[in-house]
Amino acid sequence: MKGLLYGLLTLSVVVVGCQRDNATPISSDLLYRKWGMTEVRYKNGQTVSVSPTNEWTIVTFQLNGTILYGDDGKYDPCCSPARFKRKGNTLDLADVDSIPFPERTPNGICAQVSCITPESVWRIDELTTNKLVIDQVYAITVYQPYP
Repeated sequence: MKGLLYGLLTLSVVVVGCQRDNATPISSDLLYRKWGMTEVRYKNGQTVSVSPTNEWTIVTFQLNGTILYGDDGKYDPCCSPARFKRKGNTLDLADVDSIPFPERTPNGICAQVSCITPESVWRIDELTTNKLVIDQVYAITVYQPYP
C-alpha cells in the first residue's frame, strides 16, 4: 500500500511539473525570440547605430509567423511587415494571407504616412545566440537579443 501511495505521489509530481503553457510554443530555433535592433547598414554605404530600447527597434519573431514590435509586442510601426513564412534563411513576407495579423495599438502617425509596397522577402545573413543580421531590400539590419 505504501508503494502504491508513493508511486501515485511521484506520478502526480511528474505530471504537474511537466505541464507547459500551450499559449507560448517553445522552439530551439534562435530566430523565435525578442530582438533589439542595434544598427542599420544602408545599401548606399551609410551606417546608423540605433538604441535597442526604442519601441520600433524591438522585434519579436513568433513561431506562428507573426512579427511583433515594441516591448509589449503591440507597437504599430506603420509600414513594417507583420507576418512571414520561414523558408530556411528566407522570410517570405508576401505569401502570408493565412497567418493572422497581430493585434497592435493604433499609431496616430500611421495615418499620415504613405507606405511603399514592402519587399517580398528578408534574408537571414547571420543567426547566432548573440546576433541576428537580416538583409532587406534597402538595408541590412543588425539585432542582439533583447533585453
